[in-house]
Amino acid sequence: TISREALRQWEDTHRPGARQPICALTAAYVDDFERSELMKFKEAGLDVMESKPCNIPRLFKVVDDVSPMFSDLSISVSQASTS
Repeated sequence: TISREALRQWEDTHRPGARQPICALTAAYVDDFERSELMKFKEAGLDVMESKPCNIPRLFKVVDDVSPMFSDLSISVSQASTS
């Protein structure tokens, strides 16, 4: 919580309008949460909640969904390694 708050405050000060996505893993089954509970997580600054155990392909998809920056990076790395 403190790290998330510190990150959001730093972003507001140093990079207004830019936001680092935060993906939380929880031992609870996310589909069991009520919508109001999920909205509390969003209001607290979390972008995505995912249940554990989480398989690797699913985790990569979640990260890709919240941060297109990673997709762009992987494409440029792939292109650089083939050149």
